[in-house]
Amino acid sequence: MNLNGKTTNPGEMRTSIILESVAINKDAGGAQKPAYTTVATVWAKWVNAHGPESVTDNALQGLKRATVLIRYRTDITAAWAISKGGERYQIIAPPDDVRDRQEYLEIQVQLLKVSA
Repeated sequence: MNLNGKTTNPGEMRTSIILESVAINKDAGGAQKPAYTTVATVWAKWVNAHGPESVTDNALQGLKRATVLIRYRTDITAAWAISKGGERYQIIAPPDDVRDRQEYLEIQVQLLKVSA
């Protein structure tokens, strides 16, 4: 497949990720806490953000970002999360249907900070 002028090899989708839906629950004290439910485990092309913009953003905000490419799904929303290698990432932009062909979704993610 040709994406943005580049030929894409489906064999590059070799990173296993977990797609998770998120619900907000309240504990006995009324504090809100997210609850994650595994929806699917899929193969993805995972590309960590790098370059001058990434370095500046990361230095100022301590963020770890990536771009994830998966096969097209209709159920994913920006409210979901993605887990990879024991780390949970939040989706920071609505998933993009690449070239409106319903073949691939490109998802921008950012590592979730866990508050102690």
